[in-house]
Amino acid sequence: MPRSAGVRAFLDRQWLFFMVAVALFAVLWVTGVRGQGSGFVPVLLYTLFIGNFTMPVMNRLAPVSSRLRFPFDWIVYIIFLFLTAVVSVMLVVAITMLVYRAPFSTFSAQLWTTGKLIVLVILIVGTIRHLYTETQARLEGKNLELQRTVEIGNTRSQRQDLDLDKAREIQEGLLPKKIPQARGLEVAGAWQPASVVGGDYFDVLKFSEKKIGVCIGDVAGKGISAALLMANLQASFRAFASESVSPGTLVGKLDEVISNNIAPDRFITFCYCTIDSNDNRLTFASAGHMPPILFRKSGDAVPLKDGGPPLGIFPNQDYQDIGLQMESGDRLILYTDGLTEATNSDEQEFGERRLLDLGRRNAALSASELLAAIKKEVVSFCNGSFQDDFTLVVIAVK
Repeated sequence: MPRSAGVRAFLDRQWLFFMVAVALFAVLWVTGVRGQGSGFVPVLLYTLFIGNFTMPVMNRLAPVSSRLRFPFDWIVYIIFLFLTAVVSVMLVVAITMLVYRAPFSTFSAQLWTTGKLIVLVILIVGTIRHLYTETQARLEGKNLELQRTVEIGNTRSQRQDLDLDKAREIQEGLLPKKIPQARGLEVAGAWQPASVVGGDYFDVLKFSEKKIGVCIGDVAGKGISAALLMANLQASFRAFASESVSPGTLVGKLDEVISNNIAPDRFITFCYCTIDSNDNRLTFASAGHMPPILFRKSGDAVPLKDGGPPLGIFPNQDYQDIGLQMESGDRLILYTDGLTEATNSDEQEFGERRLLDLGRRNAALSASELLAAIKKEVVSFCNGSFQDDFTLVVIAVK
């Protein structure tokens, strides 16, 4: 402790002893106790001497009693305090009698008259001070424990953030870094998780110069668990997809795998389509996913609502191939429900109707331009606050 702080603590103790002396003198005056040493000056000397003698002694003895369990710690402390008070009172009464040259034959009377009250005051003040000190030490201990808990929590949170950032990097690596293009077609895609990682997925495979396969999926839920299922979906899709495997067959195989590796309360919506630019033939199969929307060059919008149940609900489910003829100038949009369920400040959803109107107005745009226009409109609508993962794929027939 710095010297100035030590001096200040000493002066604070003397002020405390002075107040105790005033209180003690008032008690003696009210109770009518008279005798040698009952004046204010002797009482003040008693208090200063006893306080400065008792407090250091008890500061050294208190840790000894604190090692015991309750109530033995308090019993031992009170015994120490009583013995210290008796010894200090005997000393101060003797010294006071010497100062005032009082006959020592009156020592017992003086000790009983004034000393018993001083001992009682010491017991009361010492007990209150010890209770305050113990409470303060306990609170400081809890504060230190709380600080350590917060520090541990911050460290764990930082580690979790690092793990999530790494998971985000891994998940982004599962998505197409550069979307492949086929002759006569243009494909653009965007992926935006609601948190660091998510359960949305899309992929584009190029089978030949004029044929591509495009899929989009949405795992129920979000966060780490959804991301793990998304990784499983990506690996399975890549393993089964080929030019010779039709959309319906592939979705059926995915359902078989997912049904054997998914929790009972989970499922995945999925849609897969192939487009051959030789004859602009679209073939698709949907597993409970949001219906893709085909915007005709004429301005008509055709939601592709046919399909089967989501993946992971019914094992060995058959999914049918559905064919559709596309024409030059058509635009096909695949999306997840994070787009249409995006809400504004009034809790209104963006909805399918706004998406249809937006697509009709901008059907002449290229795939990348139409994707940018839709994304800009949705982000503006919900102020960039998505409650669910949001994925969008746009295919344009040139």
